Amino acid sequence: MSNKGALALLADYEGNSSDEEAPSRCFSTKRLHRDEENEEIRIKRVTKLPAPNFIINNPEEVVDDPSLHDGRIRSFAHERGNWVTYAYIPYESNEGLQRLMSLVTSVAVPEDIELKCFQDLHLSLTRTVILRYHWIDSFVSTLRDNLSHFTKFIIMLDHLEVYTNEEKTRTFIGLQVKTGYDALLKLVHCLDNCLGEFKLPKFYENPSFHISIAWCLGDNTDKLKSLLPYLNRDLELLMSEYSQENWYTYVEQILCKTGNKIFQFQLQ
Repeated sequence: MSNKGALALLADYEGNSSDEEAPSRCFSTKRLHRDEENEEIRIKRVTKLPAPNFIINNPEEVVDDPSLHDGRIRSFAHERGNWVTYAYIPYESNEGLQRLMSLVTSVAVPEDIELKCFQDLHLSLTRTVILRYHWIDSFVSTLRDNLSHFTKFIIMLDHLEVYTNEEKTRTFIGLQVKTGYDALLKLVHCLDNCLGEFKLPKFYENPSFHISIAWCLGDNTDKLKSLLPYLNRDLELLMSEYSQENWYTYVEQILCKTGNKIFQFQLQ
């Protein structure tokens, strides 16, 4: 193609192009408005709304509703990242214990007391403590290392006693341990050392090892203690009626519950 032909084509192309497409010093009004609209939309998309006041002021606060768990009040406020944790020995229920719990909860108590049975029986080996989520793996590993040398043993149950929690918000009726006390003390000492590594509180001094079978709201120690002579008399009758297997257990494992997780530690 000759130079003249190329110039003619170029002149024809420029003559047929619209204002929007031609490279000119003049700006298209239509394009200007469209660009402004697009910029406004882009700004709206990237602009973040401010967080609501309740999130700014209370980012982790959860309101507890006692009606959801039989009126019980949390010992610790619920906070994200904090896991309620304790170690214990599980105790499987049996016919004799079921009969005892039925007798205890049907006993004539004052009208302001409502006794309720426990569904999952256990013997506590630690206080209920708060464990940070990022500590869990390390804490469980520490327990596993320290509990690995313990051997299985037997605990036997004896008579009923009355207990309260630290906050005096609940009162319990429990079966006290008769044999296996020394082995339990050694376990507690071991667990106390593990808790100490994480700056967590140790178990109670001179503990009274027991398995709680019934509870009620409030501090009703005196009222329930007045019933103990009658309840322990009924317990003696049950112990003679039901075989000895109903009143003792082999301790073969320790459990640790943290939040909704349960870890098992088998004894030798």
